[in-house]
Amino acid sequence: MKQIFLALILIAVPVAIFTSIEMYLVPHAVPMVNLGDLTELKTIVTDTQTIAKSGDLVAAEKRITDFETAWDEGEARLRPLNAEAWGVIDSAADKAIRALRAGAPDVAKVTETLSGLNAAIDNPVVVAGSAVTELKVAGIAVTDSNGHPLPCETMLTPLRQAIKTGKILSENLAAANDFMTKATERCNADDDTHADEFSAQGLALAAQ
Repeated sequence: MKQIFLALILIAVPVAIFTSIEMYLVPHAVPMVNLGDLTELKTIVTDTQTIAKSGDLVAAEKRITDFETAWDEGEARLRPLNAEAWGVIDSAADKAIRALRAGAPDVAKVTETLSGLNAAIDNPVVVAGSAVTELKVAGIAVTDSNGHPLPCETMLTPLRQAIKTGKILSENLAAANDFMTKATERCNADDDTHADEFSAQGLALAAQ
């Protein structure tokens, strides 16, 4: 009986140790986030990668515009499903679009950002502990609670309204218009981060 008990202990101890080590060394699987059927978007990115590999970055930029249009049109439906997951893809998309629309697109950067976008679509999870609190410029939030830039039009619209309705003092009007011009320029270039910063600085003038 003692021999059987000893044998059980000798088996159980290594198993317990292995299990403990596995808990620390093997990362827990992160559940996939369901944003619905993203096949169309995935196809566009894959097409863009194929075109970019051929060396025709002009055509690749045109194809990524199809992604941008479809993504923007689907925002109202997709973002409420999971804002964090949506933000992961949106950030990856912004990087890829900026890379292709640069004055002199860098092939390596285009390849890297398109691969990143493809990976984000496949698995748009937020890495544990990577969440960032919202960022503010001039006291005005320019990101969501996870640090993702707000859609530039979300910031530009109230700025235009503030200028149009006279909520900005005359002595600050020139500066506000300048910020709006810069924000519009960056928004048109799909640079939400800087567009939001300019819009926030313009909106801050309305509070003075």
